[in-house]
Amino acid sequence: MILIFFIGTIFGSFFAVLAKRIPINECFTTERSKCDHCQTTLNWLDLFPFYVLLFHKNNCRYCQQAIHNYHSIFEILTGITFLIFYTHFPISWNYFYLLLLWLMGLTLSLTDYLYYLVEPKIMYSLSCFALISFFITHGFSLHYFISTAFILILFLLLSLYLPKSIGGGDIKLLLIWSIFLNILDLLWLLLIASLTGIIFIVLAQLLFKKKLIKLPFVPFLTFALFLVTLIFY
Repeated sequence: MILIFFIGTIFGSFFAVLAKRIPINECFTTERSKCDHCQTTLNWLDLFPFYVLLFHKNNCRYCQQAIHNYHSIFEILTGITFLIFYTHFPISWNYFYLLLLWLMGLTLSLTDYLYYLVEPKIMYSLSCFALISFFITHGFSLHYFISTAFILILFLLLSLYLPKSIGGGDIKLLLIWSIFLNILDLLWLLLIASLTGIIFIVLAQLLFKKKLIKLPFVPFLTFALFLVTLIFY
């Protein structure tokens, strides 16, 4: 179990780099990671999951400036995601597409949090891998796109009566997920995401006395995706 969690944190570290760099067109393959404050190039030990958090109290060991904790939180969440997937689903390629959808949701949640952007390069790339995995194990059928048609009609009507109520990136993400989910699953997903988003807004106003002007919605969609797939699959 510890090994599964650790493997998840390694993937989390990689996907966190993707989420941070791709939206601002930074290279993630050849360019070494640097401290955001002193620009010192980090070595392999600095990139080891939780090393800076545990041994340097989440401060850069070169300039001692505080490092944003989203990276460590993301690694922990990804490790937990791998653990949940390992314990909940049988070891089979039939469910591998679900792990890819979860990782897509987590990574896009981070881009939405950092930039208010559902990064298309990440979304389309992971979608292709998920679709290939899904169609190889489940076969191809047009009935998988019934939910997609439903989402298209739903958001077309929503755009007519409540324009700008949801971002275009969120709609594209839901259209992709609709290929893998049936209509009932999608309705539950939308309900859970909307309710948790509303609760978060209310709590933020009560606790911090601050009105939220913009709210990244992908984290709530991803949380709902986790619940729906864990309950119904």
